[in-house]
Amino acid sequence: SVHQLFTVDNIDFYRKKFPGILIATHPECDPAICDASDFVGSTSQLIKYIADLDPEQKVAVGTEFNMVNRLRPKNTYVLSSTKPECPTMNETTLIDVYETLKAIDDGEPINEIQVDEKTQKWAKIALERMMAL
Repeated sequence: SVHQLFTVDNIDFYRKKFPGILIATHPECDPAICDASDFVGSTSQLIKYIADLDPEQKVAVGTEFNMVNRLRPKNTYVLSSTKPECPTMNETTLIDVYETLKAIDDGEPINEIQVDEKTQKWAKIALERMMAL
């Protein structure tokens, strides 16, 4: 839902305010946003793209607020007039991760989700197509 908050108006605003700014977005954004972007990539691709930029290059990023703030200390902006914060992304704690990994190691996974074969098939196709991009 976070990725649907960004608009072409947001891109236009940053391009007018900072001539030469680059726009980097996540592929879950609306296709019009992706088309208007200079770079579209997964979370790891966004991290690498921005890390490889000249530190003086300004970039507005269309993805979750907390991730954008961790990218680099200056010349990085959130591509939104509102705070695009994922309500569920920040719910997982280190204790949750530890307990989940320990349960897997103990052979007793918790929070395991079972899906039918048809859902598995189409989920795999979707993931393969996303990874191909």
